[in-house]
Amino acid sequence: LFLTDLLLTSPRLRFSDAQISAMLRWAKALHARDILTLYAIKKMCQDLRRLVGDPTKKVVSPSGNILYINDIGAAVAIDYANPLTRFAMSNFPEDCGGYMSEAQHGFKMFCDGPEGIVTPAVRVEGKIFFTQELLQRSDVSYFIPERFF
Repeated sequence: LFLTDLLLTSPRLRFSDAQISAMLRWAKALHARDILTLYAIKKMCQDLRRLVGDPTKKVVSPSGNILYINDIGAAVAIDYANPLTRFAMSNFPEDCGGYMSEAQHGFKMFCDGPEGIVTPAVRVEGKIFFTQELLQRSDVSYFIPERFF
């Protein structure tokens, strides 16, 4: 059902009812099992949109072009609300021993950008370190980092 919904509700790939019906008839001709009806597919897609929400909004520009815009904030909020995805998300870059886990942060950390732009924390070997906090080096001296890397 998931793949069916993904295929049939893609904003870049629109199918008419006639095209969907033709695909269903083709699947039946290939002796596929448990083929849904067009009504059942539409009902399933509608129920999924009602439960999960539809972050994609259709917008018509003043020139008449049709655009589809996603609400990124709503999508991220849904990911944080899901206990299966929330703990897999990383909110700050991680030093993975020679490369960075979040590529978009690499340039910001190597440049002299304003303090409000750079990340306030970094993870090294499983430990989280913050800027503007007292840290101890391996040679036992102390320092307060303004930025990492």
